[in-house]
Amino acid sequence: MKTPATSKGQRAKSMITQTAARLMHEKGIDATSMDEVLAASQTGKSQAYHYFSGKEDLVAAVLEFQFSAIMAAQSALHDESCADLGRWRQEVLAANESGGFAGCPLGAFAGQLDGNTSLEALYADLFARWQAALAALVDRARSAGRLPASTSPNDTALVLLGALEGGSLLSHVRHRQDDLERMLDAALASVGVTQL
Repeated sequence: MKTPATSKGQRAKSMITQTAARLMHEKGIDATSMDEVLAASQTGKSQAYHYFSGKEDLVAAVLEFQFSAIMAAQSALHDESCADLGRWRQEVLAANESGGFAGCPLGAFAGQLDGNTSLEALYADLFARWQAALAALVDRARSAGRLPASTSPNDTALVLLGALEGGSLLSHVRHRQDDLERMLDAALASVGVTQL
């Protein structure tokens, strides 16, 4: 993956990545061809292959793009002054609703990378980074006295991430918000968060 040297190149690469992310999220990775991405992004083949060596390279960029979108939507995770899990919950619910209950932008690719060792490793790493960011928020909440002192940040982050992923899936299947909301609330209550 090459980094564009000009703002025009950056815009072109970003357009290709965003278009691929939308199509792959809607249709799946295997069902989305490079030609389809190029047509939808109105990009020439030579330009696309200047930035991406092939589809695998583009998929890696899409995974990174989806992760960045999640982190942007969950600003409580990287706000060092935030110790409020209720704020994170609201951000998750808002992103789910604004996304039209389409499911987790990253979780949607589960099972689609089987057999590709490098993409599987990247995918696992992105989830590990997400869990670590959530664990850091849990740790801040614990330090602020909002959670019991015995709370394990990493275990709690795992429970919350699991509730988010499961709730997002059910929200997508049923086209409604309350499944995700109930799963997040149950997970938060199980770790000692009662006031949101």
